[in-house]
Amino acid sequence: MSELEPSEERALREQLGALREDPPELGFQASLHRRLAAAGPPEPASGWDRVRSFFRRGAPVLWPAVGVAAGVAAFLILSAVQTPPAAPQGSAEVAQPLETPGTAVPASKVAVIKLDFTADVAVEEADFQVSLPEGLSFWADGEDLPLRSFQWTQPLNAGSNVIPIAVRGHKPGRYLVTAMARAGDQKIEHDVVLEVTDG
Repeated sequence: MSELEPSEERALREQLGALREDPPELGFQASLHRRLAAAGPPEPASGWDRVRSFFRRGAPVLWPAVGVAAGVAAFLILSAVQTPPAAPQGSAEVAQPLETPGTAVPASKVAVIKLDFTADVAVEEADFQVSLPEGLSFWADGEDLPLRSFQWTQPLNAGSNVIPIAVRGHKPGRYLVTAMARAGDQKIEHDVVLEVTDG
């Protein structure tokens, strides 16, 4: 920018000085004060304005805290609703037998052991085997059967499949009944304790 000549500078100062406005009269201040007093206090901010103001003031701390809380909530919700993976087609799982381990039965009575074979999906063909130790025998049609082990094949429905096995004890003692199920390449065994008492 080039230097102004003294005469040009003086003319510019005069023009800038002419732009000044005189301060308002004292009556203006009094009039403004009267109008503000008559209007009363300002109306309180709406709820939304207060929320926005709160978030604006607490933003440096509040937003990271909200993010952490949302992450924890999402983790807890996903943990609660996550379902276990489904078993592959054709697999079966044997649940614990319904009969309580250590069940006592008199030697003169027949015990019915209820085995609950539970399958996640229907299985067309599953192999089962129940084995008895010496001192127990299978019971059918009112008499002891000479078999120590009984095997059969049957389909399984999806869900619970209760199979009752009648056995009888010849002498007092604790006996271990072994149940086995095989479906495809999966084999599961469970033991049931049966106590035969005098009587």
